[in-house]
Amino acid sequence: MLSVVIPMYNEEKYVLKTVNTLVPYLNGLQIGYEIIFSDDGSRDSGAGIVSALSEKYSCIKLIVTPENTGKGGALKAGIKRASGEYIICTDCRLSYGTECIGKIYDRLRLGEAQIVAGSRAIHPLKSEGSSVPAKLISDRISGCLRKKDVAFTYTDPQCGVKGMTDSAAKAILPECVTSGVAFHYEMLLTADLLGIKSEEFPVRISRREQISFSLKPIADTVDLIKDLKVMKNTHFR
Repeated sequence: MLSVVIPMYNEEKYVLKTVNTLVPYLNGLQIGYEIIFSDDGSRDSGAGIVSALSEKYSCIKLIVTPENTGKGGALKAGIKRASGEYIICTDCRLSYGTECIGKIYDRLRLGEAQIVAGSRAIHPLKSEGSSVPAKLISDRISGCLRKKDVAFTYTDPQCGVKGMTDSAAKAILPECVTSGVAFHYEMLLTADLLGIKSEEFPVRISRREQISFSLKPIADTVDLIKDLKVMKNTHFR
Protein backbone atom coordinates (compact mmCIF):
# COMPACT_ATOMS: atom_id res chain seq x y z
CA MET A 1 0.00 0.00 0.00
CA LEU A 2 1.05 3.59 -0.63
CA SER A 3 0.74 6.35 1.97
CA VAL A 4 0.76 9.92 0.65
CA VAL A 5 1.63 12.34 3.46
CA ILE A 6 0.69 15.99 3.04
CA PRO A 7 1.75 18.57 5.65
CA MET A 8 -0.75 21.39 5.94
CA TYR A 9 -0.72 24.88 7.43
CA ASN A 10 -3.50 27.33 6.54
CA GLU A 11 -4.28 25.59 3.26
CA GLU A 12 -8.09 25.81 3.23
CA LYS A 13 -8.06 27.29 -0.30
CA TYR A 14 -6.34 24.25 -1.75
CA VAL A 15 -7.57 21.18 0.14
CA LEU A 16 -10.68 20.42 -1.93
CA LYS A 17 -8.89 20.93 -5.26
CA THR A 18 -6.01 18.76 -4.07
CA VAL A 19 -8.33 15.91 -3.08
CA ASN A 20 -10.31 16.18 -6.32
CA THR A 21 -7.05 15.93 -8.25
CA LEU A 22 -5.19 13.36 -6.17
CA VAL A 23 -7.93 10.78 -5.57
CA PRO A 24 -8.67 10.13 -9.28
CA TYR A 25 -4.95 9.98 -10.03
CA LEU A 26 -4.25 7.44 -7.31
CA ASN A 27 -7.33 5.43 -8.30
CA GLY A 28 -5.82 5.24 -11.78
CA LEU A 29 -2.70 3.59 -10.39
CA GLN A 30 -4.90 0.70 -9.24
CA ILE A 31 -3.13 0.28 -5.93
CA GLY A 32 -4.15 0.44 -2.30
CA TYR A 33 -3.50 3.88 -0.86
CA GLU A 34 -4.25 6.39 1.88
CA ILE A 35 -3.88 10.16 1.94
CA ILE A 36 -2.78 11.58 5.28
CA PHE A 37 -3.24 15.30 5.85
CA SER A 38 -1.10 16.44 8.76
CA ASP A 39 -2.37 19.79 9.99
CA ASP A 40 0.22 21.80 11.89
CA GLY A 41 -1.82 24.10 14.09
CA SER A 42 -3.62 25.90 11.26
CA ARG A 43 -5.75 28.93 12.06
CA ASP A 44 -8.15 28.41 9.18
CA SER A 45 -10.82 25.81 8.39
CA GLY A 46 -8.56 23.47 6.43
CA ALA A 47 -8.72 20.68 9.01
CA GLY A 48 -12.51 20.90 9.07
CA ILE A 49 -12.65 20.54 5.29
CA VAL A 50 -10.39 17.47 5.41
CA SER A 51 -12.52 15.98 8.20
CA ALA A 52 -15.65 16.40 6.08
CA LEU A 53 -13.90 14.87 3.06
CA SER A 54 -12.81 11.89 5.14
CA GLU A 55 -16.46 11.00 5.60
CA LYS A 56 -16.83 10.80 1.82
CA TYR A 57 -13.48 9.14 1.09
CA SER A 58 -12.32 6.34 3.38
CA CYS A 59 -8.77 6.78 2.05
CA ILE A 60 -8.44 10.23 3.63
CA LYS A 61 -7.04 10.57 7.15
CA LEU A 62 -6.48 13.66 9.26
CA ILE A 63 -3.91 14.37 11.96
CA VAL A 64 -4.14 17.65 13.86
CA THR A 65 -1.33 19.11 15.94
CA PRO A 66 -2.81 21.90 18.13
CA GLU A 67 0.35 24.01 18.11
CA ASN A 68 2.37 25.04 15.08
CA THR A 69 5.60 23.00 15.25
CA GLY A 70 6.91 23.57 11.75
CA LYS A 71 6.78 21.69 8.45
CA GLY A 72 9.14 19.02 9.73
CA GLY A 73 6.91 18.40 12.73
CA ALA A 74 3.89 17.96 10.48
CA LEU A 75 5.80 15.57 8.23
CA LYS A 76 7.01 13.50 11.17
CA ALA A 77 3.49 13.23 12.59
CA GLY A 78 2.11 12.16 9.24
CA ILE A 79 4.86 9.64 8.49
CA LYS A 80 4.46 8.05 11.92
CA ARG A 81 0.77 7.47 11.21
CA ALA A 82 1.38 6.02 7.75
CA SER A 83 0.44 2.37 7.35
CA GLY A 84 1.71 1.85 3.81
CA GLU A 85 4.76 -0.13 2.79
CA TYR A 86 5.76 2.91 0.76
CA ILE A 87 5.45 6.56 1.85
CA ILE A 88 5.57 9.63 -0.37
CA CYS A 89 5.51 13.19 0.98
CA THR A 90 4.34 16.13 -1.12
CA ASP A 91 2.85 19.56 -0.49
CA CYS A 92 -0.81 20.45 -0.11
CA ARG A 93 -0.87 22.52 -3.28
CA LEU A 94 0.50 19.67 -5.44
CA SER A 95 3.10 22.13 -6.70
CA TYR A 96 5.03 19.31 -8.38
CA GLY A 97 1.97 17.74 -9.99
CA THR A 98 0.81 14.18 -9.46
CA GLU A 99 2.79 12.12 -11.97
CA CYS A 100 5.94 12.27 -9.85
CA ILE A 101 4.07 10.38 -7.12
CA GLY A 102 3.50 7.35 -9.32
CA LYS A 103 7.02 7.47 -10.72
CA ILE A 104 8.64 7.69 -7.28
CA TYR A 105 6.40 4.84 -6.12
CA ASP A 106 7.67 2.74 -9.03
CA ARG A 107 11.28 3.56 -8.12
CA LEU A 108 10.72 2.46 -4.54
CA ARG A 109 9.06 -0.77 -5.63
CA LEU A 110 12.13 -1.66 -7.72
CA GLY A 111 14.00 -1.91 -4.43
CA GLU A 112 17.21 -0.27 -5.60
CA ALA A 113 16.80 2.58 -3.10
CA GLN A 114 14.91 3.01 0.15
CA ILE A 115 14.82 6.80 -0.19
CA VAL A 116 13.89 8.61 -3.41
CA ALA A 117 14.44 12.36 -3.11
CA GLY A 118 12.89 14.74 -5.62
CA SER A 119 15.29 17.22 -7.20
CA ARG A 120 14.44 20.27 -9.26
CA ALA A 121 18.11 20.75 -10.05
CA ILE A 122 18.48 17.61 -12.19
CA HIS A 123 15.26 18.02 -14.19
CA PRO A 124 15.93 18.75 -17.92
CA LEU A 125 13.67 21.80 -17.63
CA LYS A 126 15.26 23.16 -14.51
CA SER A 127 13.30 25.19 -12.00
CA GLU A 128 14.80 26.79 -8.94
CA GLY A 129 16.39 24.36 -6.52
CA SER A 130 17.96 25.24 -3.21
CA SER A 131 18.37 28.90 -2.30
CA VAL A 132 21.82 30.35 -1.63
CA PRO A 133 21.46 30.03 2.21
CA ALA A 134 20.18 26.49 1.74
CA LYS A 135 23.17 25.63 -0.44
CA LEU A 136 25.52 26.99 2.22
CA ILE A 137 23.91 24.72 4.78
CA SER A 138 24.21 21.75 2.42
CA ASP A 139 27.90 22.57 2.06
CA ARG A 140 28.33 22.70 5.84
CA ILE A 141 26.61 19.32 6.21
CA SER A 142 28.80 17.91 3.44
CA GLY A 143 31.92 19.13 5.25
CA CYS A 144 30.87 17.45 8.48
CA LEU A 145 30.00 14.22 6.69
CA ARG A 146 33.34 14.08 4.89
CA LYS A 147 34.97 13.78 8.29
CA LYS A 148 32.88 10.63 8.78
CA ASP A 149 33.69 9.37 5.27
CA VAL A 150 30.06 9.85 4.22
CA ALA A 151 29.15 11.85 1.09
CA PHE A 152 26.17 14.26 1.16
CA THR A 153 25.67 14.71 -2.58
CA TYR A 154 22.01 15.72 -2.86
CA THR A 155 21.41 18.50 -5.37
CA ASP A 156 18.11 19.75 -3.92
CA PRO A 157 17.61 18.55 -0.33
CA GLN A 158 14.97 21.21 0.33
CA CYS A 159 12.61 19.82 -2.32
CA GLY A 160 9.20 18.97 -0.86
CA VAL A 161 8.74 15.65 -2.68
CA LYS A 162 10.35 12.60 -1.08
CA GLY A 163 9.56 8.90 -1.04
CA MET A 164 10.72 6.20 1.33
CA THR A 165 10.02 2.66 2.39
CA ASP A 166 8.29 2.04 5.68
CA SER A 167 11.44 0.35 7.03
CA ALA A 168 13.57 3.38 6.13
CA ALA A 169 11.09 5.72 7.84
CA LYS A 170 11.13 3.64 11.02
CA ALA A 171 14.92 3.75 11.10
CA ILE A 172 15.25 7.46 10.30
CA LEU A 173 12.52 9.21 12.33
CA PRO A 174 13.75 8.26 15.83
CA GLU A 175 17.10 9.88 14.99
CA CYS A 176 15.67 13.19 13.78
CA VAL A 177 15.54 16.13 16.21
CA THR A 178 14.43 19.06 14.03
CA SER A 179 10.86 20.10 13.26
CA GLY A 180 11.29 23.01 10.87
CA VAL A 181 12.33 23.27 7.22
CA ALA A 182 15.68 21.65 8.09
CA PHE A 183 13.88 18.34 8.57
CA HIS A 184 14.24 17.73 4.83
CA TYR A 185 18.00 17.90 5.27
CA GLU A 186 18.03 15.85 8.43
CA MET A 187 16.07 12.99 6.87
CA LEU A 188 18.64 12.66 4.10
CA LEU A 189 21.55 13.21 6.46
CA THR A 190 20.29 10.50 8.80
CA ALA A 191 19.75 8.12 5.89
CA ASP A 192 23.39 8.63 4.85
CA LEU A 193 24.69 8.14 8.37
CA LEU A 194 22.66 4.93 8.72
CA GLY A 195 23.84 3.63 5.37
CA ILE A 196 20.33 3.66 3.87
CA LYS A 197 20.55 3.68 0.09
CA SER A 198 19.02 6.68 -1.64
CA GLU A 199 18.70 8.22 -5.07
CA GLU A 200 17.41 11.42 -6.60
CA PHE A 201 14.52 11.74 -9.02
CA PRO A 202 13.95 14.75 -11.33
CA VAL A 203 10.86 16.82 -10.54
CA ARG A 204 9.63 20.18 -11.74
CA ILE A 205 7.40 22.80 -10.16
CA SER A 206 4.21 22.86 -12.19
CA ARG A 207 2.39 25.50 -10.15
CA ARG A 208 4.93 28.25 -9.50
CA GLU A 209 2.30 30.87 -8.69
CA GLN A 210 1.08 28.71 -5.80
CA ILE A 211 4.29 27.51 -4.21
CA SER A 212 5.59 31.08 -3.92
CA PHE A 213 3.00 31.85 -1.24
CA SER A 214 4.42 29.21 1.10
CA LEU A 215 8.01 30.47 0.99
CA LYS A 216 9.41 32.58 3.85
CA PRO A 217 13.04 33.17 2.76
CA ILE A 218 14.28 35.18 5.76
CA ALA A 219 12.47 33.23 8.49
CA ASP A 220 13.27 29.88 6.87
CA THR A 221 16.96 30.79 6.57
CA VAL A 222 17.15 31.78 10.24
CA ASP A 223 15.45 28.52 11.22
CA LEU A 224 17.79 26.52 8.98
CA ILE A 225 20.86 28.04 10.64
CA LYS A 226 19.50 27.34 14.13
CA ASP A 227 18.61 23.77 13.21
CA LEU A 228 22.04 23.22 11.66
CA LYS A 229 23.59 23.85 15.07
CA VAL A 230 21.18 21.38 16.65
CA MET A 231 21.96 18.81 13.96
CA LYS A 232 25.71 19.24 14.42
CA ASN A 233 25.43 18.77 18.19
CA THR A 234 23.24 15.69 17.70
CA HIS A 235 24.85 13.89 14.77
CA PHE A 236 28.50 14.99 14.91
CA ARG A 237 29.43 14.88 18.59
